[in-house]
Formats: sequence, structure tokens, C-alpha cells
Amino acid sequence: MNKQDPIPGALKDDPQAARLLKDPAALKGLLVAPETQQLMRLLSQQGGDGLQSAAQAAAQGKPQALLGLLNQVMSSKEGASAVEGLQKKAPKGP
Repeated sequence: MNKQDPIPGALKDDPQAARLLKDPAALKGLLVAPETQQLMRLLSQQGGDGLQSAAQAAAQGKPQALLGLLNQVMSSKEGASAVEGLQKKAPKGP
């Protein structure tokens, strides 16, 4: 059975994302961060039923719908604050 890689190439090619993927503890820390939970709540509120299909499309290499939702959320004060908090928590370069 040929299993599809769940990590899109664009993430592997981004230096910051690649560092994060190699650091399971840091990745887990970001996943459980209050800012991540806030972003997920905002995405669910704004994306509704379309969030799941947008996420599935992004996993198949078609990120446009998910990026649209993210841009919408990030344009709000609450979303921008959550993203800024996550950026501060993300591992920095070497």
C-alpha cells in the first residue's frame, strides 16, 4: 500500500517549518498553545462547515481556500494577536 506523505512539500521546504517538524516537543507545545486554540476557534467560527473541506484540499496541495480563511481570521484583531503570539513561541533559526 502506497501511503501519501501527510506533510506537504512546501512545509518541508520552509526553513522554520522544517525546524519545527524536526522538534516534536516544540511542535506539541505550539499545538496545545492557547493561541493555537484561539486560532482554531476563530477558524471554526468563520469557516463553519467549509473549514474541513478547505483543510482537506490543502492537504492535497490546494491551499487556496484554507489560506483565504486564514487571511480572513488574521485580519481581525483577535486573530492577528493569536498569530503574533504563536510567532513568538515558534523556534527560531540556528
